[in-house]
Amino acid sequence: MAPTHAERDDGDKQPSGPSVLPGLHDPGAFTGVLRQPRNKEEYLAARTAAAACPFSAIRLERPSARIPPGELGSPWRDWPRRLEDNVWVLGHPSAENAGALAYFIELPGGGLLVDVPKPSEELFLWLEQQGGVRWLFLTHRDHVQHHADFAKRFPGCRRVMSAADVNPKGGGYAAATGDVEFKLGSGPGPMTLEGTPIAEDALADAELAVLPQPGHTPGSLCLVYRGRFLFTGDHLGYSRRLGHIAGYRLQCWEDWERQCASVRRLKEWADAGRLRFAWLLPGHGDWHCFEDASGPASASAALARGLEWMERQPPGQLPASHFVLLLMSRMNPRSGFARFVRAIGGEGNDAWLLPRAARRYVNDYDPARTRTAVRRVQALAVASLALVVSLIWLGAHVVSSLLARQ
Repeated sequence: MAPTHAERDDGDKQPSGPSVLPGLHDPGAFTGVLRQPRNKEEYLAARTAAAACPFSAIRLERPSARIPPGELGSPWRDWPRRLEDNVWVLGHPSAENAGALAYFIELPGGGLLVDVPKPSEELFLWLEQQGGVRWLFLTHRDHVQHHADFAKRFPGCRRVMSAADVNPKGGGYAAATGDVEFKLGSGPGPMTLEGTPIAEDALADAELAVLPQPGHTPGSLCLVYRGRFLFTGDHLGYSRRLGHIAGYRLQCWEDWERQCASVRRLKEWADAGRLRFAWLLPGHGDWHCFEDASGPASASAALARGLEWMERQPPGQLPASHFVLLLMSRMNPRSGFARFVRAIGGEGNDAWLLPRAARRYVNDYDPARTRTAVRRVQALAVASLALVVSLIWLGAHVVSSLLARQ
């Protein structure tokens, strides 16, 4: 799978040449097919990709050369996958967490789970074989579905998240998290999993340190382990096309300037020799290992490059509701809403659903077509308002006439 030819994840330029073969992706799709699986190994890899897609956007047909069912096994037979030493990426993403990656750190007395995968007996048994789950670290409110299932399966599991992202009653797209054991403050300094402050000059030697990083959401948290692994949730990821760290501008639910300020704080710690990492491990997007070095200078350079790009992007936020509308139009193209979107904007043009500053990050964004769609929406709104006013006037006139006859 690959981004469509018009993807604009950097907001600056399009890639040179199409990255998807013409005719092999749906108009406006987020992904497309470069080529079909050519052998058993590629088919099994495609089967895992189809299982991992949170929106069932990848359709997989049986290969022409029959593979015996006994050789298929689980789509996750090569997962969880060890990244390095005692750190694993789990696979098994949950559609209810928008397909976010989850990670596991093996630790004496029980491990630490970073964000929540899809519960399954297969995964539960694997975690038990690794010593169980003592800590469940929730990077932010978007990745909390199923947390109660893991707490129930692993008695004594202690859940950690920011108090600013706690959802006491649940609802919408977030599970209730009022019963998590540790609700951390918003910082700004590093702290332990229990919320005890860590002196900044001791950050470099901390086994585990929580770093408040608001911006994507009010309570976004990062976790650094042994000065080598930085778990970022949806705060930061690695862009292969840009070639550096970047924030997700389109999916900034709170405030982009605040998110930039948080990254600036990470860079200050790295500049002072207090923060270092070799692995960047996000919830969405690519993980990345900076092979050259894992010291503060390397971390500072990586953060500086990402921050410079982030500060060039427009400020503000994208309300999550707008992004949900975009997903609704793409996830169910036969729905009445999707047909309405196409009627307004034309085939493959749904950027008009978003605020102006966010449109440039959407696949297939065409400024001229989007301006036309916005004018149509405005005309439709004026016509609807005129109709409502006319109906109110007509209703008032009829009532007045009836009263006058009495």
